Amino acid sequence: MTTRTLRAEVPATAAEVVAFLERDTDFPTYAPDLVSVSGRGEWVLAFRGGTATWTQAVRRSADHPDRLEFLQIEGDFQRLMGSWTATDLPEGGSEVEYRVDYGTSVPHLAGAIDSAVGRVLVRTAHAIVTAIGGRARVTEGGEYVTDPLERLLRR
Repeated sequence: MTTRTLRAEVPATAAEVVAFLERDTDFPTYAPDLVSVSGRGEWVLAFRGGTATWTQAVRRSADHPDRLEFLQIEGDFQRLMGSWTATDLPEGGSEVEYRVDYGTSVPHLAGAIDSAVGRVLVRTAHAIVTAIGGRARVTEGGEYVTDPLERLLRR
């Protein structure tokens, strides 16, 4: 199982963030790696020339009103689960945390595939967070936002 976390500060309140995140069918508009999200929770993510697909259930956390938890019901991952959590900041705005735990279904390639798919998942989350209220200030997980090969090619 691999875990990736992205934390960022945005100018929206926690309640505004969660309301935005509940409209996940709009996410492909903001995130170029996300091919589609259906109203039935079916996701299609572009990944290294192909796609990763899954169906997920989403629920609001009983313990934290500004947390949405998601869990793959079926799909290409052995396991995929995580959460979006928004917390109001005293100086205004909020911190948004995207946390995803996943495992791919190709055990002998898990190291390479898990790393690559993790970057695409976090890059997608970053695009979504940025769409909430403009440029987000990343405080954790920024190293997963870009692909190492892309960084080398830009030099």
